[in-house]
Formats: sequence, C-alpha cells, structure tokens
Amino acid sequence: MPPVNPILSAMTQQQAVARESRQRGLVVLSGERQWACELLQQADLLNDPLWVTDKPPENATYIEPAQARQWLGREVDGLIYDAWAGFDPDALAAVSGALVGGGLLIVLVPPLTEWPSYNDPDYQRLLVHPFHVDNIAGRFIQHIIHSIQSDPNALLVEEKLVEQNQPVEFIAAASVPSAAPEPMADYCLTVDQSKAVKAIIATSKGRSRRPLVIRSDRGRGKTSALGIASAALMQQADCHIVITAPRIESVQPVFEHAARLLAVEPSQGVIKYQQSQLQFIAPDELIRNKIDPDLLLVDEAAAIPAFMLEQYLASYKRIVFSTTVHGYEGSGRGFDIRFKQTLDSTTPLWTSCVLQQAIRWADNDPVEAWLFDGLLLKGREIDQAVLADFDLKHCVSEQLNRDDLLSNKIELEQLFGLLVSAHYQTTPADLRNLLDGPNLSVWVSRYRGQIIAAALMAAEGGFDPALSEAIWQGKRRPQGHLLAQSLSAHGGFKEAPLLRYQRVMRIAVHPSLQRKHIGKQLLQDIVLQARQQGFDFIGSSFAATADVVQFWRAVQCVPVRLGSTRDASSGCYSAMVLSALSADGEALLTKACYRFGEHFPRDLMVQYQQLEPELVIELLLGHDNQAIDCDQQTWLDIEAFASGYRQYETCHLSLWKLAVLALSTKAVAAVLSAQQQQILVMRVLQQLPVSEVVARNQLNGKKALQTALREVMQAIFLQRQKLVSHE
Repeated sequence: MPPVNPILSAMTQQQAVARESRQRGLVVLSGERQWACELLQQADLLNDPLWVTDKPPENATYIEPAQARQWLGREVDGLIYDAWAGFDPDALAAVSGALVGGGLLIVLVPPLTEWPSYNDPDYQRLLVHPFHVDNIAGRFIQHIIHSIQSDPNALLVEEKLVEQNQPVEFIAAASVPSAAPEPMADYCLTVDQSKAVKAIIATSKGRSRRPLVIRSDRGRGKTSALGIASAALMQQADCHIVITAPRIESVQPVFEHAARLLAVEPSQGVIKYQQSQLQFIAPDELIRNKIDPDLLLVDEAAAIPAFMLEQYLASYKRIVFSTTVHGYEGSGRGFDIRFKQTLDSTTPLWTSCVLQQAIRWADNDPVEAWLFDGLLLKGREIDQAVLADFDLKHCVSEQLNRDDLLSNKIELEQLFGLLVSAHYQTTPADLRNLLDGPNLSVWVSRYRGQIIAAALMAAEGGFDPALSEAIWQGKRRPQGHLLAQSLSAHGGFKEAPLLRYQRVMRIAVHPSLQRKHIGKQLLQDIVLQARQQGFDFIGSSFAATADVVQFWRAVQCVPVRLGSTRDASSGCYSAMVLSALSADGEALLTKACYRFGEHFPRDLMVQYQQLEPELVIELLLGHDNQAIDCDQQTWLDIEAFASGYRQYETCHLSLWKLAVLALSTKAVAAVLSAQQQQILVMRVLQQLPVSEVVARNQLNGKKALQTALREVMQAIFLQRQKLVSHE
C-alpha cells in the first residue's frame, strides 16, 4: 500500500471540514508553480474548479484576473487563484464571492521568502515612469503573507519545507454541521432575506419620500431579494421598476431571479411581464433624463457618488438603496457614515434593513474572515471619546514611513479605514498602491496620536525637453503623470511636462471632524515641504462637483481644466486644479487660468450643455475673463433687454458676455437667487431650449422665462453700477 501523502491528507481534511460546516476552506500552496499544479492534479479534490490565471491547465474553466467581476452573482464549488498571474486584490475579493459554502479557495503563490520580490504582473498598474519593478518594495505582499501565516484556519503548504521532510502542520478546526437553507413560501432562504423583500414591497406601496436602505456583507442574498421583490410586485399589479448600479453586469442576478419566478426568459437589462417592466438605467442617465417609475432600486449604492444619490432623493418618490458594507467596489462604510446624514436631513422617515445571516455559506466563514483581515475591508474606528474636546491647535502633521506603517497593523487599519470612509471608489487595490506605489508619499494629521486626516501624494512631471516635446505632440504618454500630461497634451502647454507637481490623489478627514479646517492645515504643511523640495505645483484631478471645487478654492487651488467626457463610474467630468509654488509655476498658472477662462464659457454652449448649473458657477468664479469685451453697444443692448425694449434673440451675445462676467464675480453673483443663477446658466450660457429651461425651473412658459431673465439682468446691471461707483 503506497504511503499517504501528508499534503493531500491535510487538504482532504480541510475539504471535509468545509463540506460538513458549509463554510469555505482556505489552502495556500507556496512554491514553484509547476509543483503546485502537479499537486492539484494528484489531489483531484475539486470538480471542475474555476481557475483565475493566465496559464490554465488543459480543459480547465478559467478567467484572467481582469475578468473577475464577470462572476458577480454566479456560483462555483471550487476556486483556484493563481497569484503567479498577478495578485490583484480587487479580483480576488470579487471572484471569491462566487465560491459557495463547502468549497475550497486554493491560492498558488511563489515561495514566501521570494514572493515580495516577485515581478507580479499586477505591478504594471502601479508602475510610474521612470520607475521599474525593482522600485516596488513588496510591502503589500508582506502584509498578505503575515495574514496567511497568522490565520488559524488556513492550510499553508510550503514546497521548501516539504522537501526538507518537515511535517505539514495542520489541525483542522472542529466543524459545526450546517445544512443549506431551504426556500420558504416567499422563495426566500433566510428570515433576513424575507424581511428585506417585505420591506421593498412596503416601500413601493407605502407613502412617498420614505426610502429604504438595505445593507449587508456579500453572500447574504441582498441582490436576490431585489429580484424576488421585483417579481412579486410585477405579479401583483402593473408597475414600472427601474434598477441602477455602477455596472449592468452586477445586477444581472436580479433579472435572473425575477425571470425565473415570472417564468419568462431572462434578458440583459429589461424584463417585461404582462403590463409590468423591470428595466436597467445607468446612474448618470437617471439624472439627465428624469423618468417616473413606481420604484427605483439602487444597487451597490456605496459605489455611486453621494451627489448622484442626493439627486435621486430629490427626483424620485420611492427608492430602495442597497449596498455591500465591506466590499471591493466601493465603500459601504463611507456610505453608512456620510449618506445617512443626508437621509436624516432630507427624508427623516427613511427605514433600514440589515441582512446578517449568510446564505451562500454558513456564518463565521474562514475565507470571509481572511479576506476581511488581509484586505482591511473592515478598517478600524477611532475612539470617539478622544475627539470629544477637539482643538485644531493640537493637530500635528507628518509624513509617514511606509516601512514603519507596515509593521504597525493597528495604524494601517486606521489609515485605510479613514480613506475608505471618505471616498466612494476606494477598493482593496488602493491598499496595495498605498503601500507600494513608487512615487507616493503618505501624510497624516494626528490628534492625541490618532490619525484624523490623511493625504496620498504622487510626485509627477520633471521630464527632459525631448520627452516633454513628445508628450505635447501626443507621441508619448509616460504612465502615472496625470497633471503634467493633461496640461500638455490636452491643455496645449509645451512647458508643462518640464515642471514638477505634487498631486493629491486622496485626501480624507474623519467624518465627525469635517469643516474644521483640518484638511486645509494638512495641505499647508504638505505645501511647505513641496516648496522646499523644488516642486512647482500642488494640484489634484477629481470627479467634479460644486462642493468639491469649492473645497479646493478654499485651499487656493483654482480650476484650470475640465475633462471632455463624463467618467463611467462617477458620472462626473474630471476637473483639474492647481496652486503654484514657484515663479515658473506662477507663469504657467497665469496662462492656464486665462485659457480656461477663455474656453470654458464657450464650451458650455457645445459640450457642457448638461453640466450642472451649480458646478458651472463654481468653475467660473474668480476668472477675470479678460477676453470678454463689453463695449458701449454691449451695455446698451443689456439695458434695452432689461428694460423690456428688446427681445432675447436680438441681443443674446451681449447678454452672454454679461452672464460670464457676472458669474465670475462673487459680489455680482451674490445678488442673484439660486434659481436666477440656474436660469442664467441654462438659458444664456448653455443656450438650452426654452422648453427645457421652463420645465426644469418649473416656470409657466416662455413669457415667464423672458420675465425672469429681464429681472436677472436688471439685478446684475444695478449691482455692477454700485461696484463701479465705489471704485
């Protein structure tokens, strides 16, 4: 009888425990890839597992790491993640959600002593010109190694130790038998899920302006509940249900569940049942094209910008927000902290539903616990008692040493948790960038030792003349230099790549301490060091909203560019802001501001006709607009229109000039109400059709709009005369 292979025996044990407990087991094979693959062939533990790799075995079902999100909502009994193909933390977090209870997650990794220095294909995402792979310290992998070694439920097998005949030390955890849940009468699998379905139906049929928020970790049946409830509503009465999410693929399970219960064919993005319809509409389209559904479902709400969620609240009567608390595609924790404040102020009768019981696997799942620990999906909260008597004078700013950060897990959890709570798009991949980005520096503000604010800074620019010329010509695009390249290739400034920039990639302040000038103080300390180090600019590029532009103005960073298309995930245009730190920087900033002030008002008539009026006003504010020439005839046209002697169509150019000048001057814009400012932007600057301006401002037709415009021009004209008389 052949001797028992101790590795296969331990893996069999791990699988037996997983199956009996209906939890998922973790196996890490550390060694040469060929050794691990041969071992898996011998083991024959998994029935047609899903490989995540770029070099699959023959006849294997596989995807590459970049395709991981395609498996959202799907299920597999076994999962093999090949880290030799790239340890992409977002891909691992996403695809692991497809692994059902009783299955094994097997991770193939290089020898642990060599893994931090391995040329990981995922490093291509981090590399910044002129850095090479050797410039990446491998801190993130060191952190992952520690999480594996310290996990009591993980089976770690190292080829090196096996060759030295050292025993495979693994004591399988005692299993608690757990059976898969059976469908109830309402097709739900848990009491939690059943409560969620009832709450969705009640929201649809109840009073308006009482949104429902559903929260859960992955695997709790949250998305299935949306499908079950949709089917029930469509069967009960004729209704139109709209669902939105950052990606249509993520809500396909909603359509599949609804189609199965309605006995119709599932389709991509729409289901029709008798006179009812379930329809997917993209997040930004919901804002641009107002509709009137009976119910709006917002899935993965934490991955949608807060300003868009706020517009849904204002525009739609019955809404269900559904979000993952600890996920890979955005911050559920940030949603909890920030959006709840909006709900409390705008719709105080909102309700909440939390799904805690797992469905896809049993509770206390070891793989879920390891992912939460290794990818810092839960973060660490600051002791609120420490912040009770906050005083800005006692805040201290410092640049962190990332090697020290790696060895202090509590501080790392606190820092990353802060970044997660502040930005809707923070994902596990950002943790790798934070620890390993070769051009990054990490700054924090402390209060009584606690991290209360943080900024991730990226050093950019400083190219030689030849490469700068190639960037301007569009022939070269060195990776990782957003500000320098955009100013040159899109803005047209040849000298831009020659200068040096500190770009603020992320800035976060603890939610309970915002609007206390902490971020401003932190940026001032960063600017002081950047100026000493010879940088020409500090700046940022971000999804543009009025409040964010307002923040950057408050710290002396002014808008110099707006992107030409909306970002698919945020639904926003990208804005660039700069503050000069040197004489060369001042010279370029003057040119960039003049060019933006010259182009942006004209672009409003063409490519930015649907730009939010509040954002238009923030972007115009402060630009001197020297290119706008108001001669005597212009002022006569304006006076004639304001007095009712002329129609809009005969003097619209003069009115356009005054609108630009007025909204660029704070003292003039301040005399107008919010609605007057909006009318001025939409009709005069963006030149939207009369019917659209009338509808969006709830006016009583063209004549009412004409009267409103005359009143606006009168107010501006009078305010200008006052300002001129005081000069």
